[in-house]
Order: sequence, then structure tokens, then C-alpha cells
Amino acid sequence: MAKKILWSGSTVLPAPTSLSVNDEIIWTSDTGRTLSGLMIGSVVAQKKNLSIKWEYLTESQVKVIKNILVPGFFPLSFHDDGIDITINSYRGTLSKEHLGYIGDGIYWYKSVSVDIIQR
Repeated sequence: MAKKILWSGSTVLPAPTSLSVNDEIIWTSDTGRTLSGLMIGSVVAQKKNLSIKWEYLTESQVKVIKNILVPGFFPLSFHDDGIDITINSYRGTLSKEHLGYIGDGIYWYKSVSVDIIQR
């Protein structure tokens, strides 16, 4: 049985062809460099940013993605640093490159991509 890569609750998203997870450090608003070049400031939090790309998806698979990655905030789970984690997140622009009907009666997308940002 294949392992799930991305999911929200009991809904498993199609396996991506590319998944990059970035650990972003959030600093206080007074962070910067002094006149001598010394960095000052404090870390407030660490957040996850994901870049996801799928290739060659059917229209029904894209609908599953759109039903989970809704406008606004949503939970998204994935495996990182040896554990499964769930983040409360929002998405950037969901981009879709269409192939269309290619003779098999199914509508295809060549690629779908999105960035997910932890709230």
C-alpha cells in the first residue's frame, strides 16, 4: 500500500511530483543591522512553507486538490523531519496548465502548482 504524502483529515491528495519544504524563521519587527554591521533582533517563530507541483492529473484529481486547498485557512498534513505534522495554512496562487482531452475521454492537466504558507 502506498504511503500518503499530503492529506487533510481523511482526504489524501494526489502524490506530488515535487514537494519542497522550507523552514522560515520569523524575526521581530525591530530586526536589522546596527551601524557597525552587527545583526540584532529576536526570533519570534519558525513556520513551514511548501512548494508543491503535480504533473499529469485528471480533472477529478484537480477537483480533490481544489476542495482541500480552499481560499482562506485550512489544515494540511505531511511528513517532515521524521514525523507527520499538520499545519494551519493558506495558499498562494493555484496554477494549472491544461492539456485537455487527449483521446481517452478524460480531461487532463499537464501540471498544477501551488505554494502553501503556514499561518
